[in-house]
Amino acid sequence: MRDFALAALMVVSAAALVFRWLSLYNREDFLTVFFAILLVASLALFLISIELRMQRMQEEYQSLKRTIGVISEDIEGRVEKIVYANMKAVENKLESIEKRMYR
Repeated sequence: MRDFALAALMVVSAAALVFRWLSLYNREDFLTVFFAILLVASLALFLISIELRMQRMQEEYQSLKRTIGVISEDIEGRVEKIVYANMKAVENKLESIEKRMYR
């Protein structure tokens, strides 16, 4: 809402500025004022669209960050189980080798 209020302020101030500037030279041209309004309005809408696009990108980034966190925790759990199972197998083999050495 604030962005649209500022955009309206930009348009009104541009129209007033151009009209005042042209009236200094006694050349009031409403077509020039209209094109100044159109230029400033398009600039304001362009800036608003960039801000909205950046907000969407930030939301997508946060969502992706959460997804990667969940997936990494899942992968970490799987790797931990595999490493634990392999460590147990290695420990069992070492124990059997130690038993053979003591015989």
